[in-house]
Amino acid sequence: MQVFLAEDAGFCHGVRKALELTLREVDRGKDVSTLGPLVHNDEVINFLETKGVKVVDNPQELESGTVIIRTHGVPPQVLKILQEQKELEIVDATCPIVRRLQNIACNYHEDGYEVIIYGNSQHPEVQALLGWTEGKARVIDPEDKVTEKMPVTSKALLISQTTQREDSFLKIAENLKKNHPSLEVCQTICKATTLRQDSAAKLASTVDLMLVVGDEKSSNTRKLTQVCREIVKTHQITGARDISGEWLVGIKKVGVTAGASTPPWTIKEVMVKMENGNLEARTEEDISYQEAEGKDFRSGDVVTGKVVLVEEDQVMVDFGYKSEAVLPRNEVFLEGETKLKDKFSVGDNIDLLILKVSNQEDKIIVSLKRLERERRWKELEEAVEQGLTMKGIVKEIVPAGIIVNLGSGIEGFMPGSLVDVRYVPDFQQFLGQEFSFRVIELNRDRDKVILSRKQMLEEEAEKQKKDTLNNLKEGEIIGGVVKRLTEFGAFVDVGGIDGLVHISEVSWQRVGHPQDVLKVGEQVNVKVLEIIPERERISLSIRQAQPDPWSRVNKEYKVGEIISGKVTRIVNFGAFIEIMPGVEGLVHISQMADFHVKHPSEIIQEGEEVEAKILDINVENKRISLSLKKARPAPRDLTEHSSSKEGENQNVTLGDVFGGLFNSENQAGKNEE
Repeated sequence: MQVFLAEDAGFCHGVRKALELTLREVDRGKDVSTLGPLVHNDEVINFLETKGVKVVDNPQELESGTVIIRTHGVPPQVLKILQEQKELEIVDATCPIVRRLQNIACNYHEDGYEVIIYGNSQHPEVQALLGWTEGKARVIDPEDKVTEKMPVTSKALLISQTTQREDSFLKIAENLKKNHPSLEVCQTICKATTLRQDSAAKLASTVDLMLVVGDEKSSNTRKLTQVCREIVKTHQITGARDISGEWLVGIKKVGVTAGASTPPWTIKEVMVKMENGNLEARTEEDISYQEAEGKDFRSGDVVTGKVVLVEEDQVMVDFGYKSEAVLPRNEVFLEGETKLKDKFSVGDNIDLLILKVSNQEDKIIVSLKRLERERRWKELEEAVEQGLTMKGIVKEIVPAGIIVNLGSGIEGFMPGSLVDVRYVPDFQQFLGQEFSFRVIELNRDRDKVILSRKQMLEEEAEKQKKDTLNNLKEGEIIGGVVKRLTEFGAFVDVGGIDGLVHISEVSWQRVGHPQDVLKVGEQVNVKVLEIIPERERISLSIRQAQPDPWSRVNKEYKVGEIISGKVTRIVNFGAFIEIMPGVEGLVHISQMADFHVKHPSEIIQEGEEVEAKILDINVENKRISLSLKKARPAPRDLTEHSSSKEGENQNVTLGDVFGGLFNSENQAGKNEE
């Protein structure tokens, strides 16, 4: 008969941490109590009693000493009571997964959600959860029959007790969402619980009998038993004393698993008892190693094994040999202050290269460093052959370029000219960054690896340029970035390729130079006017990507209206006045004054703010006729007015000459209107 132990069985991280915290307080000489049983396992509780740890159910009984909050957590009301005891030291051993669940329930409740908990209403974890929702959450027991017709509010959240079965929870969620699609579902089942259930199911499908080790009060142990019983004949036991020889009659393979609150010593007792019954006890992984037991291992072989022990200077690995292999510290790549315990954990599966085999001493020395280095060289060779893109961390800046850490103890050199497509004055900005690059030269014998980031960037830019040319459509409006400004226009990057915005298409307003309205690096919207793929030429317009200001003219202006504007240009036949951004009107020279004007500059200057009367609006042809003389009539004969006043007052001012005329002319203009 063969006995196999499930890959994931026994203490989960949360339970192990809670026990470690409790024993640490005991070792410090503290008077330690736990608020309720630390875990649902009598053997653990009995063990803690021998250490002087007391179990207290009522928080108000605690006044001093140290109290351990168990993995299930407590409601906020209980936590407040404990914190009010000034002489009481609190050690919170709430499982991180449970704490996350409490935060989720609390936050959604505060946001006005109805919180629905799938779990056992009497379980301490669920009791604590209810406290975090002020007792307003609804609990669905696994035994309850839940249909799609179950009433649910329009704003509700479904969560689960961390030790429930994932498939059952998902089924409940599916049923409820049929009639309540707005129901939010949050997966809160502990990963350790799911791993143990999956591992147990996997093992159960390969054996004739399953033994589930754990206390009857343990929720996750009961779920494990339920999972296994759906596959094969299963017995739940609290320890080795419960095993019956009658169960094993005619059985060839037995599987063993254990709940998350089951201590390792209980599991070991079960395995030892079965060994004493002449049963061959091995872990599940031993199935794959049974052919390897008689294999003749040699230097250079690559093997896969499981970490069984991690020490300061070495790691012990079991891969089916009669003794564990030794992985020395110096045969592992460790960055900085990294220790072996930071890199490996008991149970990890790793590939190793055999360095030395001593059959006389039953000892094998293995290396991870050399295997990783060999595999990395092969990856680099493949990258050169196939032109693959690789990644590495910039490790050092040197005068001629940069050094890139390629991993596994291999470094590559990237010359400064191959770092970027543009000139980079200082490479220090790249230190510590992850770079993508191409391997362009490789010499394994000399440990020489030459890299190019520039080549990769050029290829990416070329591909992006082609994609842009193929995907752009004339008439569409897209975003771009201003790259260059010239006298005749602006170049805008629209996706790996620059298009030209001619100066006439920069703005609806008259522009002397693009730099007057644009800046390099500015984000702009442009309209695609023309695409010539074979010449890689794109014509763009910024102004046509914006509303035409002439479309607003008829809404904002009327014929006969007096408006204010700025003189933008003076020509022989008149002057142009901007009445709004992008819209100019013409004052013909004949409309400058009610006397003969030889040139408009006699009346107005560029940049001057003036008032003009609208004579005509032609939006279709984008023309507006304006008149200055209808807005501010001028005197007909400057000489006549000057001489008439000369004899009367030699100190006459322009105001004295024109003031009355302007007033009379303005009044006349108003009468005409």
